Amino acid sequence: MMMMMVIVMLVMVAEGALLSNNRSPRQAPTPTEADADLLSGLSNERLTCLLSADLEGTDPTACDHLTNTCTCVPFWQCRDNLIQPDRGAGLLPVVNVRINGLACDMAEHVCCMDVDSTALPPNEQINSISQCGVRNPDGVDANFQGFINRQSQYGEFPWMAAVVSREVDPVSQAPFYVAGGSLIHEQAVLTAAHKVYNMTPEQLSVRLGEWNFKEASEPRPHQDIHVSRVLLHPNFVLRDLKYNVAILQLETPAKLGPTVDIICLPRETENHVGPGCYSSGWGKDDFNVDTPFQQILKSIDLPAVDHPQCQTALRTTRLGPDFRLDNSFMCAGGEAGKDTCTGDGGSPLVCPMASDPTRYVQAGIVAWGIGCGQHGIPGVYSNVAKAVPWIQSNIMDSFGFDVRLQE
Repeated sequence: MMMMMVIVMLVMVAEGALLSNNRSPRQAPTPTEADADLLSGLSNERLTCLLSADLEGTDPTACDHLTNTCTCVPFWQCRDNLIQPDRGAGLLPVVNVRINGLACDMAEHVCCMDVDSTALPPNEQINSISQCGVRNPDGVDANFQGFINRQSQYGEFPWMAAVVSREVDPVSQAPFYVAGGSLIHEQAVLTAAHKVYNMTPEQLSVRLGEWNFKEASEPRPHQDIHVSRVLLHPNFVLRDLKYNVAILQLETPAKLGPTVDIICLPRETENHVGPGCYSSGWGKDDFNVDTPFQQILKSIDLPAVDHPQCQTALRTTRLGPDFRLDNSFMCAGGEAGKDTCTGDGGSPLVCPMASDPTRYVQAGIVAWGIGCGQHGIPGVYSNVAKAVPWIQSNIMDSFGFDVRLQE
């Protein structure tokens, strides 16, 4: 109790709130009341600063920047000790998005007590590896913790592309989302043909380096590049979505870096089966029409499913016992609640290389499914390996060299 009295008196001195001389001692609050009156709404950081200032005889106004309530700011403007700074060469700061017990509306923001509004976003040069298919599982610039809806790390999938319209929403001034895609060459994006078959190049752009689709608040700017050509696979059939593959050629090359890079393509004979694959996109979590599209790029780990096994599973659905799954498709998933869904069309399914599991090749393109996330029912993807000869031929004809296969 004596220690509490000392602490309360120190805070009162620091705040300039000493009892006046004409106040009777009988009117003074009890220590418990004083604790409640003076400490309510006072952050731990400010309390510590004020106590130190009083004990050391320094100016308590130096504590004014420590707010009593937290404010949502970009993580790089927060000096709270719950933000773990760069832990050494090559290590990222760890950012808990639920710092101080609260989550902000914008994913890369934290609710901060000690704000430095003059701090600039991280712009350090990161040595990019000159290899395709390099995933950043810990993110770029920071490692975010506390996500609850399968959000990816910032820059985790640098090949991810958003196909958007050149037309913008008159209210938000943001482009309309069309499809997911993947960067397979500095000037070419792979997507699903059924998403762009009825659109002209003049209607389309590609956004690279995107993560938070609703806010332009990431530390590194995204790139918007106009589409110059839309190429559909010659065997594409809209009725049943066979060879559901398209290439979008870009007017100018993408600038490669930590958050924008190329995915490897598989060899023509490659067949992926087993765990360790990932799909990414901004699509819905559920087939329910009321479920919103995702603000933050999501990451879903999925097993690639053997073709005959997938066909057998799909025959148990409304497709019926005579359904035949064309060889231009491959499958992944089948775990309840984990699946690509509405809005993910065109997004990549990537699987680890057999020779180097830290790198990835694009095995599939999100094509179609029976609902979303049903137990035992995999999602269906365009089989990229079956389209590789056509992809290589078009890239060679347009740009004079091959796309990057496994190296």
